[in-house]
Amino acid sequence: MRLFSFLLTVVMIATTPASKAGDPKPKPTASPVAADKSADFDIPVPMGIPVKGIKIPHRNDEGKLIMTIEAETAKKLDDKHVEMENMKIDSYDDDGKTVKIEIPHSIFDLDTRILSGDSQTLIHRDDFEITGDSVEFNTKTRQATLRGKVHMIIQSADIEK
Repeated sequence: MRLFSFLLTVVMIATTPASKAGDPKPKPTASPVAADKSADFDIPVPMGIPVKGIKIPHRNDEGKLIMTIEAETAKKLDDKHVEMENMKIDSYDDDGKTVKIEIPHSIFDLDTRILSGDSQTLIHRDDFEITGDSVEFNTKTRQATLRGKVHMIIQSADIEK
């Protein structure tokens, strides 16, 4: 993924026109690190062709891995939507805990970065497990909304006596 970002940056630099003669100083070009910081999710899937076994890491502005999306198959439906089958998301928080989300069928909106699942969804962490009939997951805020029959199991609880 970093190689792809680096190559994309090189292409952007190579195709950027030189500064105009009247400009006092040339505009800075993006470095590979800057390109990673400003980029939203890049899902390298061609239009209408299913891709098997896709894994997409996502990093925050500091370059720290905050989320990994894996899907058994992914297919771009149009310019704004990607359909994914048997998706698994690992979301990492600052406390070192990992939240795992499993969605059998979902549609990802590339503009809003909202993932909508229309089937039984599982959200799991070491201390809880939640299932629901459908899900809406905002990848920007990493917040999920489960709908339908929602069931939660709390594995452990710290109870002070």
